Amino acid sequence: MIDGAGEQASGTKAPPLSDLGAERWAWLFSWAPALHSRNFRLFWLGQLVSVIGTSVQVVAEGWLIYSLTESTLWLGMVGFLALLPVIPISFAGGVLIDRVPRRKLLLATQTLLLLQALTFGLLAVTGAIRLWQIVALYFVFGAILAIDHPARRAFLVDLVEEGELANAVALNATVFNLSNLIGFALAGVMIAAVGVGATMMFNAATYFAPLVALLLIRMADVSAEQSAGGQSARFRVAVWEGLAALWKRPDILGVISLMAVVGGLAYPVFGMMPAFAEDVVGTGSVGLGILLSAGAFGSVLGTAVVARAGVQHRGRTLTLVSLALPLLVGVFAFTKSLWAACALLALIGLTLLVLQSLTITLVQVHIDNRVRGRVMSLYSQLHAGSDTIGNVMIGGVAGYIGLPIALALGAAAALIYAVGLRAVLPAVSRFE
Repeated sequence: MIDGAGEQASGTKAPPLSDLGAERWAWLFSWAPALHSRNFRLFWLGQLVSVIGTSVQVVAEGWLIYSLTESTLWLGMVGFLALLPVIPISFAGGVLIDRVPRRKLLLATQTLLLLQALTFGLLAVTGAIRLWQIVALYFVFGAILAIDHPARRAFLVDLVEEGELANAVALNATVFNLSNLIGFALAGVMIAAVGVGATMMFNAATYFAPLVALLLIRMADVSAEQSAGGQSARFRVAVWEGLAALWKRPDILGVISLMAVVGGLAYPVFGMMPAFAEDVVGTGSVGLGILLSAGAFGSVLGTAVVARAGVQHRGRTLTLVSLALPLLVGVFAFTKSLWAACALLALIGLTLLVLQSLTITLVQVHIDNRVRGRVMSLYSQLHAGSDTIGNVMIGGVAGYIGLPIALALGAAAALIYAVGLRAVLPAVSRFE
């Protein structure tokens, strides 16, 4: 659709395959038709570079926090503190995403993220970093992401035709998971070689890639409300319109709840990885990078599965992965071998990615573009909130009964919810 409102509005269409290096790339475009859009290609490549840096920083931050505190609770608590600004800001941000041209909004948020990362890196390089500063910077990071993440998701519909949206969603997930695969492995080596501070400065530098990409995108900067020809409602009314759009679709709410509960209780496998690597498997920062890269590798495989999948049986597939994921986490919880853990993490990464990609695809396909920003903000709140709350819960319980048992209990709760939702709301399994 964005090509209709963007590239076509500017009088430029995506160049034909012959202009892109011809037939040797034809296989790529047949697998990833969304890449036909020049605007989407630019956005995708810019995000790929940036998220590699973010993945590197996630590992560095986790390593730094655990080095300072030696506490699994703080590993989850710092992320929880970053969640605090998300809820109030996301409501306002959702309205903003629908009322401001999304490209311009993303230029602003990406610039702010660059400044936040640069501050974090400078403090770490100088050795002046303290726990309270990490908490404050996480709070700022969460406030910016409260607008940036849903804006990026909503922006996809502006970059591709409607028939390519599902593929664009899958490729967008590829960005995060391919970046994690590279970034997590790179982080372990960088922390050991140059230290945490230089590793964080690397992340700050990568934010220039999406900024350049957004500047090169050619499109008409029109807000979703302007393109729909509607009048802007008052802020409070606009927020309730987004909530009402979801309330009228219990099947969509059921899909989102699977992602929130099952995904949220599975995600601590990755959130608690510094503690798992150090205390359970007994590896250092390099081993931590290997473990996280295994999960990211599985996610990349999951992305390939979603990108090539058809539009049929999405609900049934979603139900199956929501049952398989807790079982895999339960087995992983009691694994003490590095390589067995890597194999299980690859499977966990694959199923978690399929769960998240199917959820966002079904939400994107079945909501009105006029309220897309608000719905995506609500989705992002639940997504970020469930992962963070899951980390806090599992991290807190792990301090008393040990990490393996805490992970297993979370997996059992997730399995019970998935089975219960399938019985109570069978419409989720019938989604196409």
